[in-house]
Amino acid sequence: MTRWGIFAPDVGTAWSFRGRDADMAAVRTAVLDPAALGAVVGGPGGVGKSRLLHEFAATVDTPVLEARAGQAPALRFGAFAHLLPIRTPVREVAGAVAALLSRAGEGAFTVVADDVHDLDGDSALLLAELAKTGRMRLVAAGSALPAPLDGLALVPVELRPLTGLAALAEVDDPTAEYLAEATGGDLRLLHELLRAGRATGVLDGGQWKEVPARSGDGPASLEEAIARAALLAALDSPEEAEQTLADAPRRPEDKARSVLACARAAVLAYGLGRAEDADRVLSVALETVGMPAARQRLLAQRAAFAVHRAESRAAFDLADDAAELADADPGIRARIDTVEAVTAALTGQATAALDKVRSGLRLSDGWLEHAPESGPLLEFARSWVWITVGDLDAAAEHVEPSDDPVARAATRARVLRGRGQVHAALREGWDGARLLDRGKSLFAGPCLGELAHAAALAGDLATARHALAEADRRALPTLRALWFPVALARPWLLVAQGAVGAAVHGLLDAAAAAEALELRPYALTALHDVVRLGAAGVVADRLAHLAEDAEGDLAALCARHAEAAAAGDWSGLIGVSLEFEDLGMTLHAAEAAAQAAEVHWDKQQAAAAGTRAWVLVQRSDQVRTPALRTAAVPDLTRIQYEIAELIAAGRTEPEIAEQMSLAARTVTEQTVEICAKLGVSGPERLAVLLAPPV
Repeated sequence: MTRWGIFAPDVGTAWSFRGRDADMAAVRTAVLDPAALGAVVGGPGGVGKSRLLHEFAATVDTPVLEARAGQAPALRFGAFAHLLPIRTPVREVAGAVAALLSRAGEGAFTVVADDVHDLDGDSALLLAELAKTGRMRLVAAGSALPAPLDGLALVPVELRPLTGLAALAEVDDPTAEYLAEATGGDLRLLHELLRAGRATGVLDGGQWKEVPARSGDGPASLEEAIARAALLAALDSPEEAEQTLADAPRRPEDKARSVLACARAAVLAYGLGRAEDADRVLSVALETVGMPAARQRLLAQRAAFAVHRAESRAAFDLADDAAELADADPGIRARIDTVEAVTAALTGQATAALDKVRSGLRLSDGWLEHAPESGPLLEFARSWVWITVGDLDAAAEHVEPSDDPVARAATRARVLRGRGQVHAALREGWDGARLLDRGKSLFAGPCLGELAHAAALAGDLATARHALAEADRRALPTLRALWFPVALARPWLLVAQGAVGAAVHGLLDAAAAAEALELRPYALTALHDVVRLGAAGVVADRLAHLAEDAEGDLAALCARHAEAAAAGDWSGLIGVSLEFEDLGMTLHAAEAAAQAAEVHWDKQQAAAAGTRAWVLVQRSDQVRTPALRTAAVPDLTRIQYEIAELIAAGRTEPEIAEQMSLAARTVTEQTVEICAKLGVSGPERLAVLLAPPV
């Protein structure tokens, strides 16, 4: 669910799982009943259906397959896309059943399907066919079963709101009674109410101060209004959320007034796209609030808005103003550090960004409860810095505390795409996009952009189009900085459709927009993509200029790639290819080698570069970008392929002769011919060229 807080990322609620013993037992009984296929869990929103499925799946002793409603809706069997082969898409139900049964192994298996009412028709039909095998047990949750599943023998298990909020252990009895009455057992609303209580100071040490008397159906307190508005915004009802906050009971203290102003501004900015109105609310509050900590909260929120609008200088200035007021409490200090870390990362200030990330993470024990949204953003800044300097291994590391699965999926997809593992990146993008269906997220841009980018490279045009359409639907003028991954993905869909010229123009426009906003890493990426598409002469000077002050190795390498490609420099392109390979960027390395093969007059040198490109393509999911469309399969016979593979594996010529039952002289002659065809000087170089990656 989405929280419209300082940064409003998707952050899950990690309640202790308690009070559901009877419900768990009912599901377990249904699964073990030979007369039933399993259970379907129902109940009102926020009662804990998804959590029950998650906890049950962790207890079963059979293989568990997950049906992900809302994932890859443009594909057949989209809810199972993460379990089906990508390179050879499954077109028929029978093939999908066979693929899933092979995943499940022998014997019984369990399928878990949350939000089953949202399953696409093909996936629902696939579930019905799996049921006919007699091996599947199904545990589903949702408001209704899709038509293909109507006749399945599923035992209904209806969840009721937890009496007295049995999930809650850290508050006293009067507070628990108040929370139970205020939330009606909705755990999502409970989460937001606790958060609002802590932020305004009325919840302290497990006790709610001044429990308000209830009258009528509306919120009895400011905290209830803030909590309900957060839930309404998460359920994509920002107009109702704004009205709830506008009508909220007021409290005179500066702290409460600043919390209300921040909550209302967040809904206006993130929910309704009304950036000017959001800024006006914060400005009015700053004119009337005198308490330093409350002013810090308001300035930190304004700084966050400036980050998202890509107003980097304003973000830095506002964060500095907030930091100078007084010693900030841990939550506000974390937000200030987060603004500075994200702004520095997006503008290419790698060292400064990492310093702020380390500062924020070092103090996480103090802010984790009050500002949990800082964790995913600090992690985003950290990983983005390492990506922009070319250290994919460091970017792939996961640093706690970061509990936003959409942000993690976007980062993993970006790292995998950088490594040329396009199909794995596509799966990660699907994972993140599926979670977006439960609410909006700051990371929708990076996630949907990566999904579209990977899908375009993989030739999955339907998914790429769907992801870009979703990105357009979710676009807000207040989220410019994190929407550039979408702008960088869109031209690659044009490439996949054969419109390379239009793609170059799109990338040039994206680069110009990024430069105007001082988002240097995005500009560098867009310009280097132009080089990859064969128009290096257009951007070589701009890339060289941007790389002059850039930190890390990658920017300078991209500039050298542009220079070598523009000059038709064979040795320069081969050198660039080797450097990209050293960074783990296999697809980029293959493209540079393929460009080298096109420019050398000597057939043997051209063949060597072409072979290198072909070998690297095999390690990059066989992606065919424009530079790689000429990376032909080396002209070797079947026997020559076998000999080449054995040489790459480190076998000597006598060993190869014995293993293949060939004369030693024949192996020697074939090795000479192989080396000539592949453009290498001898068996040692051949072994290096064809050796699998470490």
